[in-house]
Amino acid sequence: MLRKFKNNFLFGTAISAFQTEMGHSRESISENSDWYLWTHDEFTKKMNYVSGDLPEDGPDFWDKYKEYIDKILYMNNNSIRLSIDWSRIFKNSTENIKVNYKKNDRDDIYDVEFNNNIFNELNEIADNEAVSYYREIFNYIKSKNIKILLTLYHWPLPLWLHDPVQCNRDINKTDKTGWLNKNTVLEFAKYTYFVYKKFSEYIAMWHTLNEPNIIAINGYLYGNLENFPPGLSNYGYTIRVLRNLAYAHNIAYKTIKSINKNAYVGINIASPYFEPEKNEENNIFISNYVNYLFNELYLDSALYGNFDNSLSGLFDESRPYEFSGTDFIGIDYYSRITVRYVNNDDVDIRLRYTFLPCNKCSDNYWDIYPEGIRKVSNIIFNRYRKPVIIMENGVADSDDKLRSDFIRDHIIELHKAIKNDRIDIIGYYHWSLMDNYEWAHGFKYRFGLYKIENNNIVKTGAVDLYKNICSENGIEDGAYKEYP
Repeated sequence: MLRKFKNNFLFGTAISAFQTEMGHSRESISENSDWYLWTHDEFTKKMNYVSGDLPEDGPDFWDKYKEYIDKILYMNNNSIRLSIDWSRIFKNSTENIKVNYKKNDRDDIYDVEFNNNIFNELNEIADNEAVSYYREIFNYIKSKNIKILLTLYHWPLPLWLHDPVQCNRDINKTDKTGWLNKNTVLEFAKYTYFVYKKFSEYIAMWHTLNEPNIIAINGYLYGNLENFPPGLSNYGYTIRVLRNLAYAHNIAYKTIKSINKNAYVGINIASPYFEPEKNEENNIFISNYVNYLFNELYLDSALYGNFDNSLSGLFDESRPYEFSGTDFIGIDYYSRITVRYVNNDDVDIRLRYTFLPCNKCSDNYWDIYPEGIRKVSNIIFNRYRKPVIIMENGVADSDDKLRSDFIRDHIIELHKAIKNDRIDIIGYYHWSLMDNYEWAHGFKYRFGLYKIENNNIVKTGAVDLYKNICSENGIEDGAYKEYP
């Protein structure tokens, strides 16, 4: 029987600017970001921080966007999630443009005032060829009746804000420290204001920051393992970055709402499902604590101004009057992580855990666990009571053996969350439309519904499955029987 979704449910695919825009034309290349420097620098290559693959060998969405949108139309998607490259829009610094803002006793910026004079100053600095081309892309997508969910920031920062190589070598020798610097929050507000004013006529939904928990964890906590710029491992830096990213979402949300109170604006996080290895007190405790660190710590601060600066699990600072919340919460769900308690009295109790290897593994050794998408949706919705969008869900599968079952099984579990658990889930975006540049891993892992082979766009076996799901607005499930 068909598990039917509501009529206005969003079915789409997701991509990001840095991972997909670049290709073989000079115009497609965007070389003014921290991630571009990080992937090209000889030092980072020598240290094996990056794969050696280059983003300019990517799928070339910049030049081939009409071909890719045709693929979306073929699959009967009614929406697409994509992003804008901040460093394309502002190759040069906006720091000299003065604005009025409010800050608290810790110098956190929580409110900014804008006017048309500031817009005109930003417009003079912006690369208006890039702006015009983005407008062309967005206009084409909208003309096909595809709703755009636009991500303002999907990881690359302009180089005038962040020099990741110098930060990695000696952070004390540069003031371009990215999200460690509260000034980046102010510049993000200016960028948000400009982008909204330029593109709002095309955009159905706005998303401020992609996976801020991963920015902090992969760049500043496990940076020496995950190899995200600047590749550091420092608890103090991690807390500072999470704090600044909380204020960055808040300031972007307020900025857009000050222009249009009816705009639909949200935030997302990467949300694995953490499961204790054993149904035993210490394992349950440590699994719940890790879930808190990954799935709740950031949202508690970004939405409500509740900060846990010592990672104790308790709020030690609250500033609710500075924060305005969100209209929806995006969940990026890929896998389950099984957590083991490590019995070691010499280690702080908050660090007494390890992650176990995957059971059913994808190419990148993530544990395929469809039930997790339902469980995480329950956890997030029941804690924050905001509509949920699955903004990323996909599998690294070079041989195309896992993807069809992955999609089918996860969408069935998603429907259970909506139908059985009454979770307000309004959309699902599969990651990704095409194979793309997977950050420090380069092109090693293939997430695309469409493969890129010798610069050709080739559909995988899962394309027609997803097409049928989107066309029927539902998923066939022989075990399902709907009761009145």
